[in-house]
Amino acid sequence: MIKSACFLMKKAAASSVSLIVLGTVVVLISQFINLNTAVPAIFSYIGFISIFVGLLIMLITTVVILLPKISRQLEQCQH
Repeated sequence: MIKSACFLMKKAAASSVSLIVLGTVVVLISQFINLNTAVPAIFSYIGFISIFVGLLIMLITTVVILLPKISRQLEQCQH
C-alpha cells in the first residue's frame, strides 16, 4: 500500500505539471495562429481546459496529502 501511495502521488504531480505546461503551450500557439476560422478559439479552449484540469489535479493531490492516514503512509516513502 505504501509504494502505491508514493507512486500515485508522484504520478499525480507529474501529470499535473505536464497538463499545465501543455495547456500553456497550446494557449500560446493559439495566440499566434492568425486564421479567420474557429481554430484559434478551439485551441484556446483546449489549452484553458488543460490548465484547469492540471490545477484541479494538483489541488486534489494537496487535499489528499493532508489526510492523516495518507500522510503517515507518505512519510514512509523513500525518495
